[in-house]
Amino acid sequence: MYPSNDKPIPRTRSKTLIILSRIASFIFQPLFMTALMAFAIYKLAPDDFSNFSFQEFKKWFEQLLLYTVVLPFLLILVFRVSGLISNARMHQPKDRIPPLLATIVLYLLAYKFFNSHYNFPLLFKILLLGSCCSIVLIFVVNFFYKVSVHTAAAAIVPGICIALALNESLGITLPLTLALVIAMVVGIIRWLLGAHTVGQILLGYAIGILTQLGAYFYLNT
Repeated sequence: MYPSNDKPIPRTRSKTLIILSRIASFIFQPLFMTALMAFAIYKLAPDDFSNFSFQEFKKWFEQLLLYTVVLPFLLILVFRVSGLISNARMHQPKDRIPPLLATIVLYLLAYKFFNSHYNFPLLFKILLLGSCCSIVLIFVVNFFYKVSVHTAAAAIVPGICIALALNESLGITLPLTLALVIAMVVGIIRWLLGAHTVGQILLGYAIGILTQLGAYFYLNT
């Protein structure tokens, strides 16, 4: 086990930079990333959705939000109110255990549900399976080393862009460049806020990208 961390101390004295970094941390909240990328895939790979009407996608997307955003947030609130976690920001490793475990269950249920009830495109399966594997891996590593969940989630963006390119859905240069910029920004703001070390940030990147690529190759075999 690694030692518990106290409340993070920002690495900058600029109040403006701290405020902007906190706003950006919320915008790129890990629980948002899977749903955001699902919508991005719908827009970036329209040929994969020739059998999907917008109304069908909207219904599917609302259910995805329920499983991957709404219910996890509600459970975190319940854990905080009940005292199972000491802080909703989960700086302490022990505070991460109940939310991560609950999120794993919800994401696995989402993957199983959508895989059973919808004939949705391969890229969606890759996104969901990769997200599930990422959370499982973070949960396991959390017992030994603190991982940046923000950068692991942000790395979904370049990870799925590479999968899109491998799937021949679009050119890789511009989307991957934008994805890498987003991931780098997330890493910088988490470092500025003192929430993570460089090693924890880089490990998050590795987990996020490798799980998406792992899901791609697994589902294509």
